[in-house]
Amino acid sequence: MFPREKWRAAAQGLNSGFWTFYIAALFCDIGFAMYLFLYSLFLLDVGYNERQLGLVAGAMTLGMMAGTLPAGMLAERFGLKRTLLLCFVLTPAISAIRPFFLDEHLQVAMAFFTGLSLCSWQVCFSPVTAMLATEKSRTFAFSLMMSTGIMTGGLGGLAAGWLPGWIERMHMASGAADAKRLVLLACCAIFALGIWPLSQLRLQQRSAERRKAWTFDPFLYRYLPAMALWTLAAGAFLPFAQVFLAKEVHLALPKIGEAFSAAQMAQVGAILLAPVLFRRCGLVAGVAYTQALSALALAGLAASHGTGIAVGLYVSFTAIHWMIGPGIYSLLMGRVAEEARSTASAANIFTSSLFQAIASPVAGAAYVRFGYPRVLGAVAAMALLSSGIFVVLLEGRPARNEALAAMAEQ
Repeated sequence: MFPREKWRAAAQGLNSGFWTFYIAALFCDIGFAMYLFLYSLFLLDVGYNERQLGLVAGAMTLGMMAGTLPAGMLAERFGLKRTLLLCFVLTPAISAIRPFFLDEHLQVAMAFFTGLSLCSWQVCFSPVTAMLATEKSRTFAFSLMMSTGIMTGGLGGLAAGWLPGWIERMHMASGAADAKRLVLLACCAIFALGIWPLSQLRLQQRSAERRKAWTFDPFLYRYLPAMALWTLAAGAFLPFAQVFLAKEVHLALPKIGEAFSAAQMAQVGAILLAPVLFRRCGLVAGVAYTQALSALALAGLAASHGTGIAVGLYVSFTAIHWMIGPGIYSLLMGRVAEEARSTASAANIFTSSLFQAIASPVAGAAYVRFGYPRVLGAVAAMALLSSGIFVVLLEGRPARNEALAAMAEQ
């Protein structure tokens, strides 16, 4: 079948519950993408500097890390729907008061609690998507959710950049900071609109006897080390991609912006094509192939000298990196027991965040000391090793659901 026919066939496995959840995800993606884009600029307008902005951003990341495992336990104990509703109530509420209390210590504290509440969305996203899609349509469902998130995030950023100026021209605010504050409140309202579709969502509830606060599936003992190594490889380059283009490729800022936009478009296309790859190759093999391709792209960046080649490899790497996501999520949700999905999602996010936090400072110090070519060569070797480790630890193990194995063989 052609890709279009495969996508149509996969979409037929998505019921009305999935599309209800999809609408809630749209409100979340648009609202919070606009908020994140604009909030740092708002803080600059009211006198914050880069050091303070770094503290606020770091506090939010710390809050998300601290909340992942408790959020998984809440989802196991009280259910996915209630945990999501709590997130969609608390996150907009906390975010709405942040622009009004500008003391640095309060800003750091509120950023931490924003991350703490928002992490429930990340924890519940995978198990809810898996629950609302059939085994055959699961990879397509994750691809659709992720690609839509990227596109709506881009559109939200454009809207957030345009609205404050329009509000000022309409004399609805006394200055730039007040205009941004109004848009930030609108962002919170958009996020909160997701409460309505979530309240209509019907999710299968487990009986009280089967409900546990912590269910750690044995599959995670093999999955998490493989995921940790891949996160180290990806996290050693992605946070420095724009710096690499500026310092090593010598691109001007407008050209970096064009490369970033091209990478976003490539990511959307790669995610939409992911179901075709994983249906043809299988989940484990498909992830391993894409990791190996990313290693080749990184090795090419380490050796590249031409501007066009370097930009092409950068776009390729980011597209491949995002293409891996649907396969990894589908594999994780298909291999663990249904009652352990929330905990597995939380453990996955916590592991990824932890090793991302390790990779960034270590790689940054290495780039300063050894230069980009040497470090990128080492990172490429790590990505290739990750591909092999992924196969060794995860291939050849029977899927918990036979339908998943059947899907991989198609």
